[in-house]
Amino acid sequence: MKRFPALVSCHLIIAVALSACSAPGLASEGTLHVGWAEVEITPPREVALVGQMHPRIAGRARDPLTATVLALETKQDGRSLEQAVMISCDLGYIRQVTEEGLRRSVSQELKDLDPEKVFLHATHTHTAPGQVDGTFSIWWGDEPPPVAMSSTEYGRWLVDRLSEGLAKAWQSRKPAAMSWGLGQAVVGHNRRAVYRGGESVMYGDTSRDDFMGIEGFEDPGVPMLFFWNDREELTGVVINLAAPSQETEGLSEVSADFWHEVRQEVRKRHQADWFIFPQCAASGDISPHLMFRKRAEQIMLERKGISSRQEIALRIAGALDAVLPYSKPGLKKRLPLRHKILYLDLPRADPSRKPPYPIDGGGKFRVHVIRLGDVALVSVPFELYLEYSIRIQARSPAVLTFTVQLASQLAGYLPTTEAVAGGGYSADQFLVGPEGGDVLVDEVLKTIHSLFR
Repeated sequence: MKRFPALVSCHLIIAVALSACSAPGLASEGTLHVGWAEVEITPPREVALVGQMHPRIAGRARDPLTATVLALETKQDGRSLEQAVMISCDLGYIRQVTEEGLRRSVSQELKDLDPEKVFLHATHTHTAPGQVDGTFSIWWGDEPPPVAMSSTEYGRWLVDRLSEGLAKAWQSRKPAAMSWGLGQAVVGHNRRAVYRGGESVMYGDTSRDDFMGIEGFEDPGVPMLFFWNDREELTGVVINLAAPSQETEGLSEVSADFWHEVRQEVRKRHQADWFIFPQCAASGDISPHLMFRKRAEQIMLERKGISSRQEIALRIAGALDAVLPYSKPGLKKRLPLRHKILYLDLPRADPSRKPPYPIDGGGKFRVHVIRLGDVALVSVPFELYLEYSIRIQARSPAVLTFTVQLASQLAGYLPTTEAVAGGGYSADQFLVGPEGGDVLVDEVLKTIHSLFR
C-alpha cells in the first residue's frame, strides 16, 4: 500500500492536428510530430472520494493516479497546420472549471499552442477525488466529511500538475509516425437487467423468475493508435475501451482501478518507458461487473490465482499483443490532421428529470471531432449510452472511429429511448435525453463527413 503524501499520477496526452487547406472540407497532409508526458496526480493529502452514494474518506493510495499527455502536430515547410491536445486522467469525470483553468495556464505559458484545442477526459474511476466542492452534497448533506484536502483544493492542485505535464509533452514533440489497430477484449458488460413488464434495473438480479434479458449492447472492440519515433520505434499507444475503470469502485482508497494493472502488464511484456493512454469510450450503460455466471467466473479467477483487475489487464494486454505485429504496415509519417470543436445547444429534458447533483450544463456542450489520417475521434461530455457510439461508428466514413466520454465537463447520463421507458438509475434523471442524443449523433456525423470530404 502507498501512504500519503504519495502523489497520484495523471497521464496527459497532447495532440496537435493539421490545419485544413484553404478549400472548404479538404485536409492537407503534413509531417507528423508527437510529444508525450506522464504525470502523477495522486492527491498529496487525505481526500473525499466521489462516485458512490455514500461518503468515503481516503487517507492513502492503493496505486497512483496518472495523467498522460500526447502532443500531435503536423507541419508543412516548417509551419504548423493544426493542433489538438488530449489529456487522459485517472479521475471520475472532468469538471469544466478544471479544463478552463488548464487552458488559461496554457495561454500564458505556451504561446504557440491554441488553448482551445486542449481537452481532458476521464477513465471514470470511482476511487478518485472530486474537483469542485459540493458535487455530490445531495448524498452527503450540505457539506462533505472534513478532510485534509477539499475537492476544490485538489482541483486547483490538479491544474498545476496537468500544466506541468502538458508543457513537457508540447515542448518534447518530434518527427514521428502513426498507425492504428483494432483488437478484441471482453471487459464491459451492459449493466441493466430487464424484467417482465418492461422495468429495467441497473445491476438488477438476473436470477429472478421474471428476468427477461439485458437491455442494451456491449462492444468488445478495442481500437488503438500506435505512435512511433523517427527510427520507427514505438513510443506509446492509445487504448480505447467501452468500459469505465470501476472493477473495485467501492474502495476507500485512491486507485486508478484496472488501468493500473494494464500499465504494469503492458510494460512488463514490452518496454517500461512506453506511454499508455487510456480512453473510456461511450459506456454510460456499461461496467466491468458481471450480470450472470458470477460464481463460475470467480472460480476461474481462483484457479488462476489472480484478481479480477489482473484478469482485465491480461485481456487488454492480450488484445494489444494480437494487434501489434500487424500495426506497422499502416504506418504514416505524413497524414491529414483536422480538429473541429462543436458547441452544441442540445434539447434539454423535462426539469423534473434533472440530476440531483451539480452539472456543467448551463450553456452549450463542448464536443471535439478530430480526423487523424483515416481515423476519426469524437469526445463528448456525457456518460453516453453505448447505442449512440455504435450509431456513430457504423455511419462514420472513417475506417475506424473512436468515441471518448466524460470529456471537458460534467453533463450527466445521456440514456436511450428504451432505457428511459424502462426507468431505473442512469435513465431516470438526466439533463439531455434521447431527443438530444439524436441531435448529438447527427451533428457529430455531419462534422466527420465534412472532415473526410
